Amino acid sequence: MGLFEHPYSLEGEELYKTFYCESDRKISLQSAEESLVLIKNDGILPIDKKVKKIALIGPHADNPRSFFGGYTHISMVEAVKAVANSIAGIGDAASNLKKEVPYIPGTQIQCDETEEFAEIIRQIKPECESLYNCMKKHFAGTEIIYVHGYPIAGNDKSGYEEALSAIQEADICIMTLGGKHGSCSVASMGEGVDAVNINLPECQEDFIKAAATLGKPLVGLHFNGRPISSDAADMYLNAIIEAWNPSEMGAAAIVNVLTGKVNPSGKLPVTVARHVGQIPIYYNHPSGSSWHQEGSIGFENYVDMPHTPRYYFGHGLSYTTFSYSDLQLSANEVTADGEIIVSFNLKNTGKYAGTEIVQLYIRDCQASIVRPVMELAGFQRITLEPDEEQTVAFCLKASQSAFMDVDYRWKIEAGEIEVMLGASSNDIRLKSSYRIMDSCYIEGKDRAFWASNK
Repeated sequence: MGLFEHPYSLEGEELYKTFYCESDRKISLQSAEESLVLIKNDGILPIDKKVKKIALIGPHADNPRSFFGGYTHISMVEAVKAVANSIAGIGDAASNLKKEVPYIPGTQIQCDETEEFAEIIRQIKPECESLYNCMKKHFAGTEIIYVHGYPIAGNDKSGYEEALSAIQEADICIMTLGGKHGSCSVASMGEGVDAVNINLPECQEDFIKAAATLGKPLVGLHFNGRPISSDAADMYLNAIIEAWNPSEMGAAAIVNVLTGKVNPSGKLPVTVARHVGQIPIYYNHPSGSSWHQEGSIGFENYVDMPHTPRYYFGHGLSYTTFSYSDLQLSANEVTADGEIIVSFNLKNTGKYAGTEIVQLYIRDCQASIVRPVMELAGFQRITLEPDEEQTVAFCLKASQSAFMDVDYRWKIEAGEIEVMLGASSNDIRLKSSYRIMDSCYIEGKDRAFWASNK
């Protein structure tokens, strides 16, 4: 590793020459843009160019450190300045506890909105813009009114009046939601920073309800290390963007999506629960379980809420629409060591150029052990102009359906395999099936893991 030849870390200009290049920010921007997930949109996004005044509300909007999650460079420096830590070997908790610091009202979370913490971003990422500053630059001719509004946690509602007044004066409101994904006492989630409530904090949940009474369009931007789950956001917001922790180019990526310069294409890599009582919840659960349980065992739903997820694995909207048609399989039967080609036509039927992440799922219809209701077998990113059409194809090997049997051996089992193509695990557009004609055992290393693109 060269540690004997160069035992000390690089500094200054030598560090920048080794680890930074001009393409870094471009790659970071692409990563952020492709990770944003448009969860909900009633047509309010992209924002109309005729909008003259935008109310920007929320604690993340003027704090670019909100873009960085746990174990990033930013987060680890913040942890050193925390009064209490949850990570072995970091800082001096005993001496830190002597410091007098502000806390978020109603919580044990240390408020990081101080000059001590603001200096961190200026030192480590001086070019990282806040969402507020980025919006002021890129929304030409539009007035941006920023109000803090509410904290990242707790029940403090002292900022409501000013924030609601700003919304009343604006054409549209963009509110930042979520907590602080980081380390130690300055975070609301992260390693060793746990909670039993997966929903938005009371101060944010109630603010959404209050803002909804004003009759203005409301857009929610969610920042955190976990996906948004909120009854109020579902009910009252016109649009929701899951922004996760978008890193140093997060502001530019969000503005590009809000204005329509970039058409969102991200898809949820997790299944989102409505309530902590549903956890664990995942799309590829065993047949007959979770929200696919048999109706004879009790209520179709929980007594007080649905069995189904709030948002399904693979979900993500676009500013355009796509049609799926003409599904074809190269064969209806395949041997255990064989493969088939799955193809279909994808067409952009909307007004915007866009990227669809096509998802291929399979299901073992009958098996000697209980199998998942569906499994992701492959996916492709397909970018199309309006009215453009393309044939999309996957090479699906029979060994992808292999499972570990009761004797802990990988088995390809004869039987029917259902093929499903769609925009999410709950938005299947095309279905077909093929039959594996014989059974055999294989080594785990020889099992195919994903369907390759053709």
